[in-house]
Amino acid sequence: MSNKLKFLIGAVVLSTQWAIPPTASAVGNGIPFVFRELFVPSVAHPVPADSMDFTYHSCANFIDQDSFVEQGYLWISSFQDDAGVVDSQINDYLPNGYHLYARYAYGADQWMGAQPTPNGARLNYIVNGGNIGLYSDPMSDTVLSIQGCAVVAMGTADDKFLGFAGAIIDGQKSETNDLANGDFEIVFANWVFTGDGQLLFRDPNNPNNNPLVAQILSFNGNVTLLGGPLGQDHKPEGSGNLYWID
Repeated sequence: MSNKLKFLIGAVVLSTQWAIPPTASAVGNGIPFVFRELFVPSVAHPVPADSMDFTYHSCANFIDQDSFVEQGYLWISSFQDDAGVVDSQINDYLPNGYHLYARYAYGADQWMGAQPTPNGARLNYIVNGGNIGLYSDPMSDTVLSIQGCAVVAMGTADDKFLGFAGAIIDGQKSETNDLANGDFEIVFANWVFTGDGQLLFRDPNNPNNNPLVAQILSFNGNVTLLGGPLGQDHKPEGSGNLYWID
């Protein structure tokens, strides 16, 4: 096993070692926060929200018949609260815009055998370890792509590293080669905001003085496009939600 692969699927935290929280809820039920639109050429504007929507692109590289390592990236598309989209300058045209993105990797093992669907089959996987990092792109000039089966980033000189997690509480993924291509949910433990992240994500009860305190991150979404054969190397794409939970 290569050192790179050991890094990606290492630092595994088994779900039995953690007190598993209640099943993460849909958008609108994360820990409230105020996102301060700093480090960007935009009008200073606080954004009260409790979750973020995203679109993602990834590559699943099978290391054997039943296991894969997935690497990918996601672009935050909007902030959400329990009523819907919260107005912000994210993805707005310059000079009033900026981007937020994340890069992630995780390993997964197939759980039991294939299950039939109306027009194909379903494979279920248990996530066994991974990591995720969140970044801001103040000048909206970062370019992310999948090359081979790795994430390549260009134009990152002005980007800010906002936070990360490298331990898994629980995670599952289901994929099909049918009309509905699947979904996933990964719950990360030990989330840590960097200094820059603490400046941007604030406690809604006192946003001027207190950074957001959050330790568990829910990363979930759907597989809109399988992007290759089921059970073999493929490049899934889709959308989902990112939020912190108690």
